[in-house]
Amino acid sequence: MPLLVCRTCPRDHADTGSFGAALDPLLSGSGPVRVRHVPCLGGCPHLANVAMDGPGKPRVRFSAVSGDDLPALLAAAAAYDASETGLPDEGWEVPASLRARLTAVTPKRL
Repeated sequence: MPLLVCRTCPRDHADTGSFGAALDPLLSGSGPVRVRHVPCLGGCPHLANVAMDGPGKPRVRFSAVSGDDLPALLAAAAAYDASETGLPDEGWEVPASLRARLTAVTPKRL
């Protein structure tokens, strides 16, 4: 299951790419979670967007995260991956420290 990391939108921010680059060394050895850098997660104008996405599950995005959130993000990614539905608080529990930063749940188009 990939953890999608936004490269930070160059339209709005001078530090494009710094979020993903800062997270990379912290994510090394993160077990079964793969990291994939993507150009946009649709979280602008918020900095530091991360999402979980899997086949048949909605994309779940968190905004304004930092390296300090890494344990909670990895726990959330594992819970999301193990869930049948991928729906926060129905199929898996969102860690309390990330709950206020859950900014989107986007279902797959059929």
